Amino acid sequence: MREHDPRSSTPHGETPYSPTSLLRALTANPYDVEALREDEHPAAEAAPPDTTAMRGLTLVLALLLGFAVAVSVIDLRREASAEDSPRAVLEQEVRETREEAEQLEARQEELEARIADAQGEVLADDDTERSERLESIEGVGPGAALAGPGVVLVLEDSAPLPPSPGTTDSTVNRVTDGDVQLAVNGLWAAGAEAVAVNGERLTSTSAIRTAGSAILVDFRPLSPPYRITALGDAQALREGVEAGEGGAYLEEISTRFGIRVSWEQGEELTVPARTAGTLREASAPEDQDRGTPAPVTAPTPAAEGGSEEENP
Repeated sequence: MREHDPRSSTPHGETPYSPTSLLRALTANPYDVEALREDEHPAAEAAPPDTTAMRGLTLVLALLLGFAVAVSVIDLRREASAEDSPRAVLEQEVRETREEAEQLEARQEELEARIADAQGEVLADDDTERSERLESIEGVGPGAALAGPGVVLVLEDSAPLPPSPGTTDSTVNRVTDGDVQLAVNGLWAAGAEAVAVNGERLTSTSAIRTAGSAILVDFRPLSPPYRITALGDAQALREGVEAGEGGAYLEEISTRFGIRVSWEQGEELTVPARTAGTLREASAPEDQDRGTPAPVTAPTPAAEGGSEEENP
């Protein structure tokens, strides 16, 4: 048998270990293909030696790479939470705005107290009867705090409900501004003398609305649970609400959506005073016969709010 020289059977400059020459030799004579030797394989020279030093060097390089990645992540988080980040700037603006609003409210209360003292001194020196009449009107209106027996209607979000089929997250049904409105109107209709929601006094011009996920009462955000305090006959108020449309609505949202509704009674409930509104003036239309207008000053907001508050 003729000794086979692999170099003589590789045309066009192919190496004996290239895929093409190996495939050609294998299909021609499978027994004539020599086993690849490790020292002659081109890839054997490129592979690094598997020694203890190389393993140690690889470990050191991996540790350095991990340290560099960790430092980069820490720097990115530090920049995200820096003082000049947009979130930090917005948070600082919110804090400053709240502090400014609190200072303005304190200043307003101080000025209102000074005005009330000056008004009382003038009326006391002028006419005692007018002073007593003004105090009685302010007691009916929202300008004075009230205390007495009544009820507290509490509305609270539902407990976490079981997840829907195909989902894993539980849901919570929230109390809406419409729920609070209907509850307040039900208490007014039942004969409440004064109403407040989470300490915010309601008047004939109050508005209950929503902004995002928060319920606002006269632009003040409230948080659940929503405690609606109403002064009056406790038993009559509760029976009046439950017998009317408001009671049917509260029962429906409780049974269908899990909104928690509860009642509390008290003999010394308090409703805070409401800041007096801006004084307004009005003029009568010009009389065509006489040709002279008759200026008329509108009643004070306390008297005006008191007359409207009794019949909202």
